[in-house]
Amino acid sequence: MQTPFRILLVDDEAGIRKILRLFLELEGFTVLEAVTASQAMQLIKKERPHVVILDIILCGQTGFDVCEWIKGSSETKDIIVILFTALNQDHDYREGRRVGCDLYLTKPQNPKDIVEKVKEFLHVNVHIPPAPSGQQAE
Repeated sequence: MQTPFRILLVDDEAGIRKILRLFLELEGFTVLEAVTASQAMQLIKKERPHVVILDIILCGQTGFDVCEWIKGSSETKDIIVILFTALNQDHDYREGRRVGCDLYLTKPQNPKDIVEKVKEFLHVNVHIPPAPSGQQAE
């Protein structure tokens, strides 16, 4: 089942992009990829993804810079930004909050958990059981 949602993965590690792409595509998401901050910003301008899963340590600008750029523009501020990084110090979390990220996740994470977080943000749940016969779902 294809969803109308586009997810942008921004990470310089191909293995991380590959596994996340696999799990997201299995749920029907359209997945875009970028390796650098500048590539990510170009794709965001062109494709307007619904969610950006963003590493912090990138070539050139940081993921913090990209997040602040996304959240600072009226055209892109509603894009959901998930910072996904190996940085796990208190000052990293505070900087993530300061630049407006919607969720800060540290590596490693189970890819299934990341997909579930994406689905929660997008209010997508393909596992909702049907209402019993004769009753309406709440």
